[in-house]
Amino acid sequence: MKKSEPYDIDFVIPWVDGSDPAWIEEFNKYVSRDSQIDSRNIRYRDYGLLKYWFRGVQKFTPWVRKVHFITCGQKPDWLNTNCPKLNWVKHSDYIPNEYLPVFSSHPIELCMHKIEGLTEHFVYFNDDCFLTSAVEKEFYFKKGLPCDSAILEVKTSGTLPMLGINFNNLNIINSHFSKKEVLRKNFFKWFNLKYGKSLWQNIDLFPWKKFTGFINPHMPQPFTKTLFEEIWNVCPEPLEKTMENKFRSSFDVNQWLFRHWALCKGDFFPVNPHKGKRCFDLTDSNASDIAGFIKKQAYKEIVINDSDLTDFESALEKLKDAFEYILPEKSEFEK
Repeated sequence: MKKSEPYDIDFVIPWVDGSDPAWIEEFNKYVSRDSQIDSRNIRYRDYGLLKYWFRGVQKFTPWVRKVHFITCGQKPDWLNTNCPKLNWVKHSDYIPNEYLPVFSSHPIELCMHKIEGLTEHFVYFNDDCFLTSAVEKEFYFKKGLPCDSAILEVKTSGTLPMLGINFNNLNIINSHFSKKEVLRKNFFKWFNLKYGKSLWQNIDLFPWKKFTGFINPHMPQPFTKTLFEEIWNVCPEPLEKTMENKFRSSFDVNQWLFRHWALCKGDFFPVNPHKGKRCFDLTDSNASDIAGFIKKQAYKEIVINDSDLTDFESALEKLKDAFEYILPEKSEFEK
């Protein structure tokens, strides 16, 4: 049996119930009138699959030390807040009061290192990321370093505000790192055969003087607290400016800045970007296929991106049936 890494690893996951009338009322109090929402809003829609995320953690990653579950104060009725492995974290527990309430994920992410009791090594999950088969510690960290893939791209298109956020992140990276020096110091981390066909992107973009963008997989992301503390010390201004925005803004930075910083420092262990993981955009036509992948436990991790489904209930039932098939037993995180 392979010897596991000797350090503890925590999981961090934020969640919001966007159908909660009290939350909607608070949201609409701060947002402009033309952006007000109701319970049908996709960005804040809750699939009701969260308990399967917790069941997957218990079954497939029993080595996890603690789960830090972040909400604005909401919690599912079934959640066992007395579970020794659970730390139910309210925004007010770690985000300074002057920035509350907050409805953007960015301030929630930027301050994660301030969560009381968070261990040095942790993995950040979105609530659409699920574990569907056994995962070892080494899937996330090797030799104390986050497992990641340094793959370049050119950011030339996208929708607001994400396009602006990507450029903001890039401007900070290029102002603190020389691309030439980064690639020279960690050449074999950037030009690594584990990247497969994606390696050609790094070769094609090698002559460019500055970083033009990074492939950002929408998957669980390993981090260290030390990384967060370093960036807050070196360039606090753009982080503080983002903290002031209750809603997503084109002037924000986000948690990808921390990942890009680690890549440029060489503080990562290169891995295949696709091995054991798959990201899906849920549609009416592929709900059955996704359910099939879940039942077969074809991947260690899957992401199910929400989309504008016409038959939401039907797709949801297929997913619930698949998760119930592989995770039928209650976890210690449930009452």
